[in-house]
Amino acid sequence: MTDRTQVLISGGGVAGLTAALLLNHHGVDAVLVEKHASTSPQPKARRFNHRSTEVFRVLGLADAVARASAPLASFAGMLTGPTLAEARWPEVTPAMRAGITKHAKMGDCSPAPSVLCPQDVLEPVLRRAAEERGVSVRFSTELVSFTQDDNGVTAVVRPAGGEPFEVRAAYLLGADGTRSPIREALGIPRSGYGHLADNLDIAFRADLTELVRDKRFNLCRIENPAASGAFVSVNGTDRWLFSTSDFPGSASLDEEGRRDLLRTVVGVPDLDVEVLSLMPWESGMYVADRYAQGRVFLAGDAAHAMPPMAAAGANTAIGDVHNLTWKLAAVLAGSAAPALLDTYHAERHPVGYATAEFSSRVSGHLGTMIAKVTSEDTPPVDPVVGLFGVQYPEGAFVADGRGPAPEDHYAPGGRPGTRVPHAWVSPDVSTVDVAGFVLLTSPGEAHWTTEAQRLGLRAVAVADRAWLADVELEAGGALLVRPDAIVAWHCASAVGLADEYTQVLGQPAAVGA
Repeated sequence: MTDRTQVLISGGGVAGLTAALLLNHHGVDAVLVEKHASTSPQPKARRFNHRSTEVFRVLGLADAVARASAPLASFAGMLTGPTLAEARWPEVTPAMRAGITKHAKMGDCSPAPSVLCPQDVLEPVLRRAAEERGVSVRFSTELVSFTQDDNGVTAVVRPAGGEPFEVRAAYLLGADGTRSPIREALGIPRSGYGHLADNLDIAFRADLTELVRDKRFNLCRIENPAASGAFVSVNGTDRWLFSTSDFPGSASLDEEGRRDLLRTVVGVPDLDVEVLSLMPWESGMYVADRYAQGRVFLAGDAAHAMPPMAAAGANTAIGDVHNLTWKLAAVLAGSAAPALLDTYHAERHPVGYATAEFSSRVSGHLGTMIAKVTSEDTPPVDPVVGLFGVQYPEGAFVADGRGPAPEDHYAPGGRPGTRVPHAWVSPDVSTVDVAGFVLLTSPGEAHWTTEAQRLGLRAVAVADRAWLADVELEAGGALLVRPDAIVAWHCASAVGLADEYTQVLGQPAAVGA
């Protein structure tokens, strides 16, 4: 038996499930296989930033994600202490106050919020949505091997307890984790700092409602002779996680020993606690030297493993598939040349490497990471620039000669290769809510409306004068925005668009009458 699909996805985590939803959104048939029987049982990543929730918004999942993240909506900030019971809020220094002010500005730059939503809560939301929308999602099914030729990829997959069978696809996406069998089969080496620390996550259940009533924390750093590390809020009531160093003898602790350890670091000797799971994990920086080989692509941890502060790896994974899926859709539809797919590595590898390198400034267990991030000695970074101001060095866009965007403050100016700045074009539609290629103009631009229609594009007028000034669009100018909300072309005056659109896609655009 041979199944056929356009894109085969190996991996049912955040990257794979988001890719499946995006491909479905773009009208691409996809099959997802995942060797495990269910989504992650571990909280893992929790802080999904504005750029990630913008993707969920475009997918029509904003309300579902809001409901999933509601239990932790009021949990924020970091505590410190020898135990959770004794932990207190740190003194607010001038540097901390400046950082809080900068983070507060991020909400003005996006139509979507940053949310705390543990991965074991988010992934079922994504899986359910994919299944309801008709994506073939096959858990308990492992990709055993694959070969590729000029026309596609032939994979052998094996359901648990069943017979192996073939899947023939035009493309294969490896979203199969840090130890990616797909990356290893391709022989793609990795670069970076390598191993940084061995850690241990202990997920547990205990009713701490009263203990945290007046200190609803996101993270709590613990310095204790028994075990130092950090507590993580999972649902804010009875589900928590303690992350520590994977100390000698941890594997030999029996059930009661683990409970005693948790009672010690919580600071409640008679705490009724249930250990749910243990997960040893490595903190390290490993970035694939190539994100693609032939018809096979890597995304998420398969492409870039990094320390977990602020869920950098998961958010970068969502950015990967947001970038790749529209390109696959365009090539599969015949509206773009296959060379467009080369821009996936060109655009995302520098971002993945820089993010992993930045995250690797902190190492050790989670408590140590928190201490380093919050230290007065840590060089300040503008989070608005880091999230919204990233500029691709090269790729599927037409450079306009203005040079790179500034790094010390947020002012992308509508530069090609940057995410389009947010502005409301109607009460509930933002400039980042793009579907397909969109031409953004000032009001009353009949020339651009006609040109957009001729090329099969949508033209959307933006009346926000401050936004028009920010993106340096005078009367007669336009921005061409890609399906991943990246500016593909910036034009200050009324000129032809067809040649530039062709340059982005790698082949002439279909021109109407």
